[in-house]
Amino acid sequence: LVGLPNAGKSTLVSRCSAAKPKIANYPFTTLEPVLGIVELSGFRRFVMADIPGLIEGASEGAGLGHDFLKHIERTKMIVHLVDVDPVDQTDPAENYHKIRKELNNYSKELADKQEIIVANKVDLDNDGKALKEFSEKIDKKVLGISAVSGENIEQFNEQVWEVISQIKQAESDQQSHDKFFL
Repeated sequence: LVGLPNAGKSTLVSRCSAAKPKIANYPFTTLEPVLGIVELSGFRRFVMADIPGLIEGASEGAGLGHDFLKHIERTKMIVHLVDVDPVDQTDPAENYHKIRKELNNYSKELADKQEIIVANKVDLDNDGKALKEFSEKIDKKVLGISAVSGENIEQFNEQVWEVISQIKQAESDQQSHDKFFL
């Protein structure tokens, strides 16, 4: 899970797993990655990592950015969590692009990781206008959830599982191909 501070990453990992990260309404509550095992039906499971919030300049080391970005490099995919209704009234699309810029500046491989974009706090977006506007501005598919209320969490977990499965299948196919041509 990547995103700005206070996007709801810790709340999401605690909702999806048995992990118990510190959750508070101030930036940098999470100072070290928190791992949680997400268990789905059919004996399926994956590890979700709550990475401390990234800030502008993280790719140059701001806010312990290099440490946090190194953790992201070890993941199979990125779930980019964006607060659809930020308290500071910033634009969710601009916030999304700030983090994408930091990922790009740090490493092309990191920026090229498969990504699911998730708009959190849709329970505060009564008419769905903020979610629709965010999705249109970034021109990408966005899944709206509420980590607090649990809205669309099951759909979120299944989507993450599907992407992980596709990545693992592609890696397996590549390994089979490599063995054949060695």
